[in-house]
Amino acid sequence: MDYLILLSSIALGAITVFWLRLTDPRRVKLLNAFTGAYLIALVMLHLLPDLYEPEAGVTLKPLVIGGFILFGFFLQIAMDSISMGIEHGHAHEIQGRMAYGILAGLCLHAFVEALALGQTPEQPTAHHLAQHHFLLVSIVIHNFPISIALLGMLLQSGMKKSAALQCLGLFAVMAPVGMFLSSHTGLAVYSRYLMAMVIGIFMHISTVILFESEDHHRFPVGKLLAVLTGLVLGIASVIFEG
Repeated sequence: MDYLILLSSIALGAITVFWLRLTDPRRVKLLNAFTGAYLIALVMLHLLPDLYEPEAGVTLKPLVIGGFILFGFFLQIAMDSISMGIEHGHAHEIQGRMAYGILAGLCLHAFVEALALGQTPEQPTAHHLAQHHFLLVSIVIHNFPISIALLGMLLQSGMKKSAALQCLGLFAVMAPVGMFLSSHTGLAVYSRYLMAMVIGIFMHISTVILFESEDHHRFPVGKLLAVLTGLVLGIASVIFEG
């Protein structure tokens, strides 16, 4: 079921582009503001605090947690140089090989994020399942605007619809592949370290989205409302899940 949920956000992105035609950059910016606020709310209220809680009698050292978060933060900066920041919902005019470079960066990003979703048979405690649930929701919410930006950008570059959908499909399967490999290669044993790394990635993405420069350094009313909506829903998700 988790694999289908991961694929659903990409499918919804394609529906948004082809049928709802909500590719207007202003609307995409509002969607990004919402997802950025929602992400940071889940990170600060659930994903990050949970890392400091003992699990199976083991408590990670704060220095270790902080180190992996920093690693994730700067890893995302490195991946941005390949994907040109599409993770933040930034669309660009692209041509030829540039599209495949961006796609490679996004696929790497989706794969790395999903590694923390892997589980071992011993892990499904109530605590671990809650953490897994919130990370899954975060990735799904985050990938939705990425899929819109990616597909819209590929189509605007002149790529045929079938080829653009194939590229989107490749991006779509990377998260399920990352989750599957983590669960079946032993990486899931290090899920808390991977979670810290993904939190660093989320921190970078959400802060860039929320604090990117606007014209004349203004914070538009529409963006403010989108941010507040994302924060409220993020807070509500944590409260009612608990």
